Amino acid sequence: MAKKRLKYRPIAAALEVTLRCDMSCIHCGSNATRRDRPDSLSFAEWCGVVDELKKLKVPHCTLSGGEPFLYPKWRELVTYIRGRGLGVNFISNGYNITEADMEFMKASAVEHIGVSLDGDEAVHDHIRRKPGSFAKVVKLFRMGRSYGIPVYPASSINKLNFPVREKMLRIVLENGIKAWQVQIVNSFGRAGKLRGKLILDPDQFTTLCDDVLRWQKDNAGRLRILPADSLGYCHPVTDAMLGDYEWQGCNAGMYVVGIQADGTVLGCLSLQDKAFSAGNVRERPLSEIWADDKAFAYTRRHDPAKLEGACKTCGKAAVCKAGCLGMAFSTSGTIGRNPYCYKAITESRAAK
Repeated sequence: MAKKRLKYRPIAAALEVTLRCDMSCIHCGSNATRRDRPDSLSFAEWCGVVDELKKLKVPHCTLSGGEPFLYPKWRELVTYIRGRGLGVNFISNGYNITEADMEFMKASAVEHIGVSLDGDEAVHDHIRRKPGSFAKVVKLFRMGRSYGIPVYPASSINKLNFPVREKMLRIVLENGIKAWQVQIVNSFGRAGKLRGKLILDPDQFTTLCDDVLRWQKDNAGRLRILPADSLGYCHPVTDAMLGDYEWQGCNAGMYVVGIQADGTVLGCLSLQDKAFSAGNVRERPLSEIWADDKAFAYTRRHDPAKLEGACKTCGKAAVCKAGCLGMAFSTSGTIGRNPYCYKAITESRAAK
């Protein structure tokens, strides 16, 4: 019997190897603490996940957390992933990485390290609740240059660091960074509990989008500024901001997959709600879960009838599909309406 050909194939997988973290960031969507998830996967189980990713022909793995460098067997897991022919990279807070770690990652051909940059020194350390954390990020930039491992900052813009966003750009430029990801904070985890103090106002959101496009034009050729999926959608300004990439709806469960430390499979690790659980690798092999369209019905079987508000009446609804679903759900409680849409905000403003 011929094998069923998969319509969707993950081009990237994010592995939350531990939820444990040595910081208690104000805006943490995962609500990470000093403790791991109960009943977390063993090293052998993680190796089994990697085998399944190999079967699915996933080219890259991102080791995430929590703080992945607190996972006791991160080196062994990197070695196993590379041995299976997959690329590997990290998302980190940058606090624990040593020279010896950099030497190991260089020898293991780690692709890059993503590190959180959340402000200038005062604002970053305040958000991270860790004095000296900003200095560690700057040190990691230097180590990255020394070892030839690209270090790419990712900044989650919120009300606390919005006033210093231009300073953040200067920090990135002064450290010779080649790529910078800019996103906005969603409303899961601790960010949800502090929504009023953290989540951008609509005017701040559109200003940030305008800023990103301006920064891209002003720094073309020396810095790639990469807007994350939470910035958009379907407007000439945001289309220009995305460049060659054309927004066609959320990729969760279609081209990306996330596995939490306890084996829960999500279409994207940013979808921090049980409603988006597609299953658990302890109950079904990952490849079997991935082949199940019902498990990822929220994107694979998108239903326009479930759109609400401005998303329902939008002329780009069939293409946009309510934008980033993590942002939509965390701020509105539904995947049918996304209040953080450049097109909807500016058109509503113009109609007044």
